[in-house]
Formats: sequence, C-alpha cells, structure tokens
Amino acid sequence: MTLSRQLITLILTVFLLIFSGTFWISVENTRSYLMDQLATQTQNSASSLGVSLIPHMKKKDIATMNTMVNALFDSGYYQSLSITSISGEVLIQRQNNRMIAGVPEWFINRLPLQAASAETMITTGWSQAGRLQLVAHPGFAYQKLWQTTLEIFWWSMIAFMIALIGTTLILRTILKPLDDVERQADAICNREFPIVERVPGTRELRRVVEAMNRLSIKVKSSINSLTERAEIMRREANFDDLTGLMNRRGFLASLEHNLKDREHTGCGALLLIRLSHFSDYNKQHGFQGGDDLLIAVASLINTLSAPYLNATTARSKGAEFSVMLPMAITEDAVEFAEQCSSALTELSASLGVDGIAHIGLVPFQHDESIPSLLSHADTALASALHQGLNSYFCSANDSDAGSSQAWERLINSAMENNTIRLLSQPIMNSDNSPLYRETVIRIQDEGGQEIAPGTFAAMADRLALNRDLDCHVIKRVTDLLESGRQTQPLAINLSTRSVHHRAFIGWLESHLQAHPTAASNMLFEISEHAMLERLDISEQLIGLIHAAGGKVVMEHFGRKLSAFQTLSQLKLDYIKLDGSYVRNISENSDNRFFLQTIIDIAHGLDIQVIAEHVESDADRESLQSLGINAMQGYLFEAPTALA
Repeated sequence: MTLSRQLITLILTVFLLIFSGTFWISVENTRSYLMDQLATQTQNSASSLGVSLIPHMKKKDIATMNTMVNALFDSGYYQSLSITSISGEVLIQRQNNRMIAGVPEWFINRLPLQAASAETMITTGWSQAGRLQLVAHPGFAYQKLWQTTLEIFWWSMIAFMIALIGTTLILRTILKPLDDVERQADAICNREFPIVERVPGTRELRRVVEAMNRLSIKVKSSINSLTERAEIMRREANFDDLTGLMNRRGFLASLEHNLKDREHTGCGALLLIRLSHFSDYNKQHGFQGGDDLLIAVASLINTLSAPYLNATTARSKGAEFSVMLPMAITEDAVEFAEQCSSALTELSASLGVDGIAHIGLVPFQHDESIPSLLSHADTALASALHQGLNSYFCSANDSDAGSSQAWERLINSAMENNTIRLLSQPIMNSDNSPLYRETVIRIQDEGGQEIAPGTFAAMADRLALNRDLDCHVIKRVTDLLESGRQTQPLAINLSTRSVHHRAFIGWLESHLQAHPTAASNMLFEISEHAMLERLDISEQLIGLIHAAGGKVVMEHFGRKLSAFQTLSQLKLDYIKLDGSYVRNISENSDNRFFLQTIIDIAHGLDIQVIAEHVESDADRESLQSLGINAMQGYLFEAPTALA
C-alpha cells in the first residue's frame, strides 16, 4: 500500500471515530432534551388543566369538564388522561392508542423515550375533590428525535466527505514529490539519471528529493567517468594518436581473433597499403606535410572500408596501413582494392605527385597463421611495386569457388529442404551451470562436405539472404522450444541486414506475440556494429523483444569506442566481450585492466558480462577473478546438434 493511501486510511479512521463519537453525543443530548421537555410540558399541562377544572368540579359539571379535557387531549400529545373522585370513582377517562408514524422500529427500540406522566389534585376550597392523571404520548418526540438524527447524520457526512476530499487533495499535493522520487529511482534502475526539478516546500520531503538528485548526479558522473577512462585506456593501448586508426598491436589481436573464430568469421581478406618514398616526401614537404599525408590516407581508407561489415583499419607501421575485411570473398576484396587504387590516384593528383602507395591483397581462411598470412601479404605488396604507382596485386586464392548463382541455389535449397543443421554451444555461469545456449548453423555443399561457417555467412550476406536465413532459424528454434524438445533458453544471432530492416522487425514482433511461450525462452545476439549503426531501430527492436519476454545480447562488444556511451541508452541484458580482448587474457595485463573497467561499468548498469572464445584454463581463471558473469568457448563444450 502506498504512503498516501496509508495516511488517508489513518485519517479516515480518525475521522470516523470523531464522527461516530460526535454523532452519538449529539443524538443522546437531543434525546435527553426531548425527555426533559416532555416531562415539563406534561406537568405544566396537568397543573393548568387541574386549576381550570376546579369551579366545574364544585358544580359537578361533567359535560363542561369533558369539553375542556377534549380540548387538551385531542391535540395528540398525550397517551392517557383520567379524572377520578377522591373516593376513586372514575369521572373522565381518555386513551390514545395512535401508533408512532414515520420512525423505524429499530430506532425506537435502540433509543427508548420514557412516557412522562404527571398527577395533580383538584381541590374545592380546603378539601380535595378529585385527582387528575396525565401521561404524555412519545410519538411527536420520537419524530422530532428521528428528524434531528437524520439532519445531524447527513450534515456530518457532508462535512466528512468535504474534509476527506480536501485532505486527500492536500496529501497528494504534499506527497507528489515522492511520486517523482519513485519514478526517479525506477529510472536509475533503468540506466537513466533524471533530476526532479520540482522541489517540495516541506522540509523533510525537500531533503529526500535533494538527496535523490545528488545520488542521480553522482551515479551518472561515476558511470561517465568509468566510461571515459575505459575509452582512454582502449585508445591509448590500441589506437594510433595521429591517424585515429588502430595501431599494430590492436590490429594483430583483432586479426588473430578473426583467424581463430570458428563460428562468425574465420575467412576474409587482408590488404597492406604502403606509402612509396615517404621519407623523401617528408624531406620535401616537412614533417607536418608528412603527417597531413598520413592523415589523408587514413581518412581515405576509413571512408572506403565503412560499408564492409566489421572492417578493421590500422596504421601498422610508420608509412604502412593494414585493412582486414572479415568474411569478404575475393571478388569483394578486389573491388575494394580497386577503389583504394582509384582514390590514391586522385589524392596523388591533388598533391601534385605521380603516386604515393602500392596495395597488396591476400585472402585468408580459418586457422591460417599470422606470420604466414603477413608474409603472403608482403609478397603481394612486392608484386604491386612492379605494376606501377598506386596499383594493387591480389594473391591467387581458390577458396571462393562457385558462382553467386550456385551459392544462391545451395542456400535456398537448404532452407526449402530443411537441411540446415542447428547446433548449439552453452554459455556457462560462474558456477559452471548453463545460462543459455547459442544456436549456430551448418550447411553442406553438393558433395556433402561441410562449408566453413565464415564462408557460408559471407556469401549469404553478399546475396542478401541473411533475413531469410534469420527467419528460417527463428521458426525452427520456436518449434524446438514449443515442442519441449529443447528446455534450455536458446540464443539466435541476428544479421545486420535483419536488424536494420523494418519489415523484418515487424515480422519478428508478430512472430513473438504469436508464440509467447517460446519468446520467453529466446535470446537475440546482435553485433555491436549493427546496434550502433542505427540506434533508433536498435532501441525499437530491443523494446519489442523485451515486451515479448525475450532478452538481448550485444556481441563483439568493445570493437568501437562509442559502444561505451550507448550502454545506458540501450536496455541490454548482456554484453558479450569481443574475443580479441579475451584471447590470452591471462598474459595481457593491459587487457585485464581494461576488461575490469568494462565489467564495473556494465554491473553498475545492471548488465551481465559474457566472455566468448575462452580456450584455456588460465584465461578462465583470469576472467573469473575479474568478476565475469558467464563464459563461452571450446574449453567448456564444442557446438553439438540440437534435439
């Protein structure tokens, strides 16, 4: 019960007690007054009538006496009247048997009025001639008492209701700031930090509101401070100060993660872009001119790589840049290299030089070693030197065999024939119990060989089949959950195309509403890139998933600096740390300190943190010491087929 209701109930009880006591006292006082008046009036009437009857009593004029008695008795105020001689002979007698009208029987029984009686002697001279006895009728007194009681009751009720309404309005006005404080507390729990502008005049309430405002400001300031610290740490450790691109250390960690990620990437393309004769350019244009060139090339690379999902750009050496295009097939990577070559030619013309760089391109597959891959990229770069300024060279690779039409037929056939295999990998709590299971998919080529997940995902994205695949997986997972064949919650990965497609969001909302039981056991994993690219759509998607009882996971968290600033805005249930920060965490003190800050921020916002790609006991122990909530990786279990 709310405080206002408790106070109103208390005041109502007090009012009722006061009203009941006042009402009862008023009625009793009225009753006593009427009884006194009845007795006085009866005695006066008896005495007056007795005096009036004396001369007629002497003459024994019974007829006149009857007339005088009738004049008094017919008024109806009296119940009985009798006149007797001194010897006891009844001379005149009257009886009024009229019922009391208009008064409830229960009222008469609850508040009895004693019938007042009076007696007087009729004397003739010095001798007694007779006796007059008069008994009052209580009917008129009861009617007056009933009428007065009703008037007191209704006036008391009106006064009570006015007082109650007035008190309620006053209490609501006084306690309104407490409602604002309650909403403020709920907002803080929902990762919002509002300030109550309307400060009450009541001292105690004013102190509560001011204290809550200070708390809101301090919590927001603390989280912002941690966020800024995390961003500074990440930038200093993994980014180049001059260009804003990743440095060599951050790039190699990201490259290693992509090469070893067995589910989401594992394939793609690596490009090396090296500026030619940069030392000569520095001597001719000065160090500032050289810095301006590096910044211009970095901006060019960043702009061209933006459309590629999870593209990573870096200044890997003084005058050398690296670009990683995860899940990009060779054809797309060559197109990107051609765009870079054309853009570098335009930049060369604007600077008045013949050429400024060469580009080496090499595709890569899952589990290829970094030294071998970098060696192949250097070889491709050396080949580009022989093809002219601003040119590129692509190392041969047969990994993308098959036309787009063949891939499209293969994927569509797998969906139509239900031959896509659903596997799952557990996310384990700190107590080694499963939190939920992440759903992954497998597909085979026409020869029955399983296709690498990264290659399959890249082609599905290129052919814009992601949305169809996501719908297919969601339907099958729904069937598993509703049929009872799967009892643990299941997570489904949503592609960037699906997240940004309003028609898909509308379909998903309808599907979840139609299957509430399954929806409450579903989690949706969405990449950091997909969420941050369209925050408005992401907020809408998260809202409808929560409305259906599902949960949301932001995966690959930490790739973008702006991710920290949106944690309080997006109502996430979990964040899954990017594997580049998790791998070999036991040997990397900088990453441990960085992850500790991330975990503190997330826990402050009531978000649980998951570490993916945990592959060793040493990494597991390090993560546990940091306060991680759950972990995932081949250390615990490889993906297994769903029932």
